[in-house]
Parts: sequence; structure tokens; C-alpha cells
Amino acid sequence: MVTKDFFRNNMSKFATGVTVVTTLDNDGNIHGMTANAFTSVCLEPPTILVCVDHRTNTYQFMEARKQFGVNILREAQKEIGSYFARKPEDRHNDVQYDHRLSEHGCPIIEGSLTSFVCRVVRSEVRGDHTVYIAEVDEVIEGHAGKPLLFFESKWSTMADVD
Repeated sequence: MVTKDFFRNNMSKFATGVTVVTTLDNDGNIHGMTANAFTSVCLEPPTILVCVDHRTNTYQFMEARKQFGVNILREAQKEIGSYFARKPEDRHNDVQYDHRLSEHGCPIIEGSLTSFVCRVVRSEVRGDHTVYIAEVDEVIEGHAGKPLLFFESKWSTMADVD
């Protein structure tokens, strides 16, 4: 049998980009979580997939709103990635970032490589996560730069893996 820790350790060998999934909370404020379980599904229609743990507040807000943003972070945004990886109660506004609402009313993080505004079209519960399949309603091209990476359970850059 494959244990959770053994599986996690071996999955860490797959370098991924770092995203922050954003949505609005019950009071209309930005809420987000750092995620690397994100990928494109198809080009026509433009569709992505993201996985969200049921124990996160993000899960509740995505279930309610059926809309979210995916912000692909640049190397220079490591602090933002770390900030949104914390539990909400451990966030104390100690990291500066700018955000705005997209044309579709979804919060996006300024300065990201690119941001996608997505609408859930299907979801499936798998273990302790929900897999969301969403169509992309809006793409906001951001700043040029290199992506922030996650490899072997650590923040990395392109230079680190060269």
C-alpha cells in the first residue's frame, strides 16, 4: 500500500508553478490560497482544473460562488505565495500585495505573470479534495518574468533547477 507520506514525498519530485487561487469571502473581501494542483484541460473552450482541500476556507467560498481566479506567481512574489499558504487566522496583513476586481468581478493579484478568471462547470469530490473543472472567462496578462516554482517541498526558481 502507498502511504500518504511516501506518496507526498515522491510527488514533490514534480516541479510545479505556484498559483494563488482567489475568490471573494462572505463579506466580499479577497480570499485566497496557494495551490500547485492546477493545470490546463483543453483549449476549446479554454478550460482549467484546480484541486481544493475541503478543510480550507477557499473550498467553502468556491462552492458558494462558483467563480475564482488563478494567479500564476513570478519569482519575486514568493512572499505572496507564502502568505496565502498560511491558514487565514495566521495571516496578519504582514505581506504587501495589490489586487483588483476583474471585469467579471473576480479578485486578481496584481504583478502576477498572468491571471485567469474562471467559472466552475463541473466538480468531483475525490477523497479530501474537490476537483474543479472551470472555463476561463477572462485572461489578464501580467508582468514579464520567470515563474515561482515548488520543488521537493520548497520554493524554487528557474536558477535553482538549472
